Amino acid sequence: MKKLHEKSLVYRTSHISFMSNYFTVILAIVVFLLLLPNMKQFTFFPKTVNEYLPILTTLTFFILIAALLEQPSMERWMRHYIITNNEIIKVEGILTKRRITIPFQSVSDVRVEKGVIGRIFNFGTVHVTGLGKDNSIVMKGMHNPEEIYHIAQNKISLMRKFVIKRKSY
Repeated sequence: MKKLHEKSLVYRTSHISFMSNYFTVILAIVVFLLLLPNMKQFTFFPKTVNEYLPILTTLTFFILIAALLEQPSMERWMRHYIITNNEIIKVEGILTKRRITIPFQSVSDVRVEKGVIGRIFNFGTVHVTGLGKDNSIVMKGMHNPEEIYHIAQNKISLMRKFVIKRKSY
């Protein structure tokens, strides 16, 4: 998802990139429904050890399903990426915000990775590597990563042309 933010583009992880979560939820529901007929002793007030097993199984499945369904929303809420005219920024965190910035003049490499499912549904990971040792941003699960790649490459080439022009004066 992108939106205009003070002459910059803001990107968040795509919901479609969490397709494996949704398949796992479906699988967990199917397994739970297959186990349901065997849970005849289900009670909310267990008295024996055998009566605890159905409650623990049900609780485990509900927690697993809730966590898998909530992960995409948490990821999108906690992390976003901003592409301005001068830099790429990764902002993450809830209470304490962590900000990683790579100016376009110090970007050494931009690459896109897409798996089979990513090629089908058009999402992937964009790696932006800076000149510094620990200076890199990994934009996971981006919808249409080639667009981000081309935007970054265009801004890098514009920045380098500007720097070369400026040095020649």
